[in-house]
Amino acid sequence: MLKFSIKNAFRKKSTAILSSIGVGVGLMLVFVIGAFTAGVSAQFADNLTRTIGIVNVIEKDQVGFNSQLPLNIPEDLLNTPEVGDFIINYNVEVQAPPYFVSNYSLTLPTPGDSLTLYGINKTLDQNWPGVTSKLLSGRLFNDGSNETIIDSRLIDVAPFSIDIDDKITVSLDPGGINTTTLTIVGIYEQEGSGAPSFVPSEYYLYTDLTTIWNLLEKAGENFNTYTSIDLRFEVDTSAETQIYVEKINNYSQDGGYAPTFVAAFALSAFFEAFEETFAIFDTFAAIIGLITVLAGGMAIIVTQLMSVMSRMKEFAILKSTGWKNRHIFENVIFESLTLGILGAIIGISLGSILIAFLSGDNSLFGTASAIVTPEGIIEVLAYALGLGILGGLYPGIKAARVRPVVVLKGE
Repeated sequence: MLKFSIKNAFRKKSTAILSSIGVGVGLMLVFVIGAFTAGVSAQFADNLTRTIGIVNVIEKDQVGFNSQLPLNIPEDLLNTPEVGDFIINYNVEVQAPPYFVSNYSLTLPTPGDSLTLYGINKTLDQNWPGVTSKLLSGRLFNDGSNETIIDSRLIDVAPFSIDIDDKITVSLDPGGINTTTLTIVGIYEQEGSGAPSFVPSEYYLYTDLTTIWNLLEKAGENFNTYTSIDLRFEVDTSAETQIYVEKINNYSQDGGYAPTFVAAFALSAFFEAFEETFAIFDTFAAIIGLITVLAGGMAIIVTQLMSVMSRMKEFAILKSTGWKNRHIFENVIFESLTLGILGAIIGISLGSILIAFLSGDNSLFGTASAIVTPEGIIEVLAYALGLGILGGLYPGIKAARVRPVVVLKGE
């Protein structure tokens, strides 16, 4: 019966193929969205794993370069009760005001993208290990030499030259009247967060603390302070990290670091929150995919109904020769399943081509690569089988209820 059903499914080849293509386009959407969702989720999971145990400390109620932490704060944090003994190491950072490199930020591809200049202690950073331990080309900056290393992601997006020995102009006032230059001496590897490309990105320049403090002094800004301090704890979960965050915040609230008050954040919490936000997008995309698939499934119903109506005499003859209702019903269902499975093959094939195209520079899903999982393929096949059964249900019932005497007499 299976061979007979497959043959009957393509009696009207053009109609059957167009029906399968309609289903295939819907399944392609499900397949592509599923693959990129899996890729983004894997990227978030990796970022979450890498940031577990890292706590960022800034001045309370301040963000960016407005955060001003005195140089003694790292030592104070190391002496925090029930916290200091569990800190593995720390890193310090100074952020320059946005106007220092705003002339470059305005030319980046996505609205809201920014380029930020940071100063770091390269010895602490290499022990971390931070960006200074991830050079792809060039060398590390020398202290006090107006040298910088640049974010590798800028290679693909920056509309300005970022080769080794190129100069970056730094504005020492919002109007850009007083300027100085930093020499690019290295390019370090910076991984993306996995966020879609329409989400604004922050790109980074790094120089040494002495250089950044000198520039801040020339600009009339506060200097000889830290913008933020990162602490690393040896923990296994984000929840354990959060315990130390709360202890630091409570100790600060009680005046433990007075006259300075700090706010601590678990970096992993950022990726958890972003993942929850992306889950909403994922659900919305899945609903769109389901609607598209169901619309394609209507093509199977219409195709099968037209086929059944044109073959009533054939079903009457089969029934009069001994075929039972279930045999005719199963035959129509098998025909419908054939169209659905062909649609799945078309969907997976077209989806694979589209994934290969979107995984390049044209990706809407940022730096995250698409991951074709067995679950994704099974999902497409399940949709195809479900649509096949749904598409053949009503036509199959109608064909099974044919009355040979009535039909043959009508002829």
